[in-house]
Amino acid sequence: MRNNEGVAPVGAPPGVSVLLVVKNERRNLERSFDVIAGQQYGGPVEFVCIDSGSTDGTLEFLQERRVTAHVIPPDEFHHARTRNLAAGMARHAILVLLSGDAIPTDDRWLANLVAPFDDPAVGAVYGKQIPPPGTGAVRAHGLAYLYPDAQETRVLPADGTVELRLIRFSNANCAVRAELWRKYKFPDTSLVAEDHYICYRTLKDGLKVVYEPKAAVIHGHERSIWGEFQFAVDNAISLKRMGILDDPNIGSEIKYGMDRIRSDLGYFAGKGMYACALRSLAVSAVKWVGVQFGKREKRMPDWFLRAISENMK
Repeated sequence: MRNNEGVAPVGAPPGVSVLLVVKNERRNLERSFDVIAGQQYGGPVEFVCIDSGSTDGTLEFLQERRVTAHVIPPDEFHHARTRNLAAGMARHAILVLLSGDAIPTDDRWLANLVAPFDDPAVGAVYGKQIPPPGTGAVRAHGLAYLYPDAQETRVLPADGTVELRLIRFSNANCAVRAELWRKYKFPDTSLVAEDHYICYRTLKDGLKVVYEPKAAVIHGHERSIWGEFQFAVDNAISLKRMGILDDPNIGSEIKYGMDRIRSDLGYFAGKGMYACALRSLAVSAVKWVGVQFGKREKRMPDWFLRAISENMK
């Protein structure tokens, strides 16, 4: 893979801007950067990196790899605004967003992630996430549920119903057409779930969203029960602010949640892992409660929301 090249030769894959948003990621980048830079990709590639206050040698590591990061103060980091800043610096037609702690599994990751854009009706693509070693059984199964082995191409059904599963997306490992990002951008009113908005808008525009499991990375985070609750609060606040939960065509959140509960309970009970089955049920319960609080943000006092949210300042 080549860095900071300009115009692609005729017939070459499209130019790609790899957007990295990092803070204190040297340890992860030491494992991932050579894999990222060594991708078998025939088109021009550039790195655009935003650092929000690293103190662990991340900046020095990137400079050694000839990548100059744009540095912002830690308190200026915002999931949407910071990614918009990175995207605004990009020069190429395809924006690839990758978390600083996500490690591609092979040297075809980028080519596989970008290949679906050969279809001009594809607006966005995201790849598989494989849990890191040591991930607990409940979280690992959750990631397997969200990131299966089968490719999927999504379009809105003829009746316009937006099932919640259709807007699953993750900018920990995704690619978006730059022209689509310029049209919508990541909404800075959100706390999280800014990637879901891009997916939602892509589908509403009549374009396709592709899930490509061959574009796989090792990535995932454990969460405590409290962390799951906070994540659900922030997601619901964000989806409400972005207008997704107010869409009259949005699918049932209860159905979405029950599908997940059935999957988890059936999987763990079938393996005799009853403690995991109970934990998965507890996680689903606290997430449902978190969503109910988050959806009602405007009815809650600010001090209470700050107490139950991870990202509200």
